[in-house]
Amino acid sequence: MKNHRYSEKPFPGSFPRHILFHGLVAVIITMLAGCRGDDRSNSEANRVAKLFPPYYDLTIPPNIAPLNFIIQEPGSGFRVEISAGNSKTIKIRQCSPEITIPLQKWHNILSGNSGKTVQVNISVLDHNRWTRYEPITHHIASDPIDPVLAYRKVHAVYLIWREMGIYTRNLTNFDERPLIENYSTGYGCMNCHSFSNNDPSKMLIHFRIVHPGTLILNEGMLLKVNTRTPDAMSAGIYPSWHPDGNHIAFSTGKISPHLTTRLNKVVDVADRSSDLVVYDVKNNTVTTSPGISTGMRENMPAWSADGRYLYFICAPEAVKGDDESLLHSRYSLMRIAYSTKLNSWGEPEMVLSADSTGMSISMPSVSPGGKYLVCSMTDYGYFTIFHKGSDLYVVDLETNNYRKLELNSGSAESHPSWSSNGRWLVFSSKRMDDVLSRTYIAYFDRNGVAHTPFVLPIKNPGSYHTSVFNYNLPRLVTGRIETGPVDIRDALQKGSLEVDFE
Repeated sequence: MKNHRYSEKPFPGSFPRHILFHGLVAVIITMLAGCRGDDRSNSEANRVAKLFPPYYDLTIPPNIAPLNFIIQEPGSGFRVEISAGNSKTIKIRQCSPEITIPLQKWHNILSGNSGKTVQVNISVLDHNRWTRYEPITHHIASDPIDPVLAYRKVHAVYLIWREMGIYTRNLTNFDERPLIENYSTGYGCMNCHSFSNNDPSKMLIHFRIVHPGTLILNEGMLLKVNTRTPDAMSAGIYPSWHPDGNHIAFSTGKISPHLTTRLNKVVDVADRSSDLVVYDVKNNTVTTSPGISTGMRENMPAWSADGRYLYFICAPEAVKGDDESLLHSRYSLMRIAYSTKLNSWGEPEMVLSADSTGMSISMPSVSPGGKYLVCSMTDYGYFTIFHKGSDLYVVDLETNNYRKLELNSGSAESHPSWSSNGRWLVFSSKRMDDVLSRTYIAYFDRNGVAHTPFVLPIKNPGSYHTSVFNYNLPRLVTGRIETGPVDIRDALQKGSLEVDFE
């Protein structure tokens, strides 16, 4: 066999290598010169530069990943200086408007200036003249955010289940890790991941259609459970872990997606009937109370911080045969006392009625300190992720007074959840394009005020324009989840443990 070699001689009509090399160097020098411009020629813009994402005047965690951004100003050169206190200034000078902040240098600035401010100065070169924009200032909170975020990524067309998974993201950098992707489980549906007190060692995920069941991770043990009993309408749907980590409240019921003709609500979900049950993890038993298993629709459970009360939403009994009325019902916020030690129930209590608010309440989430409850409110229904008019409200549980949070946008806001220290809210919002849900983060201060939210920082912000996935059910956890796709897949393919009904 002949030993074929590429010829070192130039092809006919081609340039010698040394000429090509020197030409390339000249091009690079010209490009760099274009990026530099005349530093003596400056002007003031008297406004901030247009950025994507719009990272302006934020309160940010001291352990968050860099807020990379794109400068949306015409130009051939871009300068960014990031400074705080006596820390070494980060200086970036380039021809591209896509600004990638060095990870370690960013963390050096944040960690050295907790409780202080960081300033971002931007200049843009256009037509050989630098324009300096007004500085952008962020406040660095003293309160860290839980370092890991769990969420479900699902295709923009919800009924396409072939692209779906539960993922975790390290919030201190840009590392994303799949917990489980549905191509490995027969392309079934997976949803409603939940944690006990933001603890990564106590987690559950529902699996439906293929290998159905609830997979529970409990301190290193993976167990697949069938929470449906002969006395329940369905297996568990929406979950909430009790603070003791040994009990989980579930809604059960009959829900169904609907296509509608209403503007801004093309898709909706109807709650035909629903009740609540509590699952005892240690004893593998399910219990309930006549107060939360009525003809009315009890749904979306959420435990109080001390575990003494189970909050939930409640709507009147559905009208049989009238699908539209199912979607137009309004839900009130209620609670019921429950003792896990005595397995005893109190009577249901009204916390905030739909009649008094004129709106429907959904997705309640109680703060770790127990003072506040954040929920979604919309004109009707409970599946607010499809409602453009869905906003987040806060309820003071000491007074039952409520108000609309400052962080709303006019687009669908849903799935609120807390950090373990109660200082950060994460939620899903469609404010970027009114189509896809993304994760947003907001500081919640000690006065109960929610600061300006910002979208989850990612390494390449431009991919927000090209992604076709919704980021739903953001949940903060205090560390890495010590299980992965293979362990979850193997546990899922085993038989389910049947629960006993008390």
